[in-house]
Order: sequence, then C-alpha cells, then structure tokens
Amino acid sequence: MSTHDVPGIVLAVGGGLAAVRTETGKERIAKFAGRLEERPVAGDRVRLFMEDEEGARIDVIEPRTTELRRQQRMRSEGERAMKEQVLAANAECVLIVASVTDPPLRRGLIDRILVAAWRGGLEPLLAITKEDLSNRADESPEAVLSDYAAIGVPGVLIDVRTDAGADAVRELIGGRTAAVIGHSGVGKSTLVNALTGGTLTIGAIHELSGRGRHTTTTATWLDLPGGGGLIDLPGIRSFSLAGITPHDLADAFGDIADSATKCRFSDCRHVGEAGCAVESTVEPARLASYRKLLEELERG
Repeated sequence: MSTHDVPGIVLAVGGGLAAVRTETGKERIAKFAGRLEERPVAGDRVRLFMEDEEGARIDVIEPRTTELRRQQRMRSEGERAMKEQVLAANAECVLIVASVTDPPLRRGLIDRILVAAWRGGLEPLLAITKEDLSNRADESPEAVLSDYAAIGVPGVLIDVRTDAGADAVRELIGGRTAAVIGHSGVGKSTLVNALTGGTLTIGAIHELSGRGRHTTTTATWLDLPGGGGLIDLPGIRSFSLAGITPHDLADAFGDIADSATKCRFSDCRHVGEAGCAVESTVEPARLASYRKLLEELERG
C-alpha cells in the first residue's frame, strides 16, 4: 500500500537518485519526481511518496532556510557556460578547513567561501589544520585566526590526529549542522572521521554509492554523536561565487564596509582612489582579496 507526503531529509545524492532518511529513522533510495524544479542536495527537507516497501519518490523539496552556492562550469555546454550549484542545504554553519601548509593556506579561497556563507545565511567557522607544521607556514596561523576573529569568524588551530583537535572543532560547531568544506589535502576527511567517531556510510548512502560509477555523491550527511550533523563536501580546488554583485561583496566584507563610511567619495571602490579610508585601516591581505574578487565580479 502506498503512502503519500512522508517527510524526510536527504543524506546524499547521485545518479538521479537520493538517499533519504524519513522522520521514523528509516532510510530509502528515492527517485526524483519529474515536476521538481531543481535537484535535491544533502540537507534538503523533502516529502516522499512511498511506492512500496523498497521504492520511494521525492515529490516536494521544502523551502530551504540556508544554502551554500557556487558557480560551476558546464563542460557540456561550452567552455564559458556557467551555472549555479547548490552544495548543501539547511546547514546552520559552514566549517572552512584550511591547512598551515601542504597545501598552503589561501586567504582568497577562505574569503570566497565566507562571502558565499554570509550570502546563504550560514555562520562561517574556520579550522586551520597541521598545527605541528606551523614553523613552515608562509604566515602565522595565529595571526590569520586573529584577523578573521576580528571580523566575526571564530576559528581554531588544530592537529586533526589528536583528540584535542577534534574536541576544539566539536565545541566550535556546538551541536549544530555544519557543512564542511576545504581544499583537497588539508586533512578534512581525517577531521570528519574524528568528529563522527569514524561513522561508516552504511544503509541507504552505502547502497547509493554502490549503484555504479556515475553515482558519486556531491555531499554526504553524517550524524554527530550527541547531536547535530555534518554535510561533508568533497575536496575543492576552486570556489567561484554565485549570485553575488559588487554591492553584495562590499556588504560581505564588513570591515571594509565600516571603513568605507570615512572615504572621501560615496562611490569609492577602494582600488586606489584619492581619499580612500580603507587603504590605511583594512589588513592588506584582506583588501587584496576583496580587490581580486571585485575585479572578477565586474569583469563578469
């Protein structure tokens, strides 16, 4: 006997199917209804039509409270074609994982994700890994954390191989749902395993992953012991902003927006104009990151 309108949460997506956990705790592999206007992502709250004991269909995607979006290049539509991609839905915060070195910390990448997080309604958090390699860093990780703390981004410097490192990040997340994102090689997977107690992807997620080479998931939901969850995103090499205007960018860089009130001209772009107050008050690496993003947005 079929059942309509069963609420659930998307755990992972791949190959036109989704692993979904219903409110009763059961996990199902679900198809997408043809009338859906967009593809569901990990963290989406959905409504299912239960076809039988095994089959299910996602009929409705509930309105999202938050989204983490980026621009994605579409190879099949030409080299210049781009589209917006939702990476995760309904997370309360985004944990940006960067490393002291190997690969080196990239403030530009962090700032891009910060802008996307604030735009999407998520609180950004920062975890800098490989604390034991701090003497090889291009810049002091403590100084980096201090700069970001000054603009309202809490962070920690950790060794992901230690219990203390996992505990510090766990406290940072505070029992919430966090989307976890970082450059490949920063130790994100080790950190996620430590936070979840080495939780294996079993049940519907495991079944989804085993349904062929084209079912690679874009993100995976993992429960946190004691409450909350992680939406674990694959390692990234780049992050292009989606749906961001130059005005949005200025709003996202709150430290620049505050200093800009003292600029001589109200339309100052903070790229070397006479009377720019931002030049002397904002941290140079931060201003350089802003200018690079502004140039990209204005260039389109």
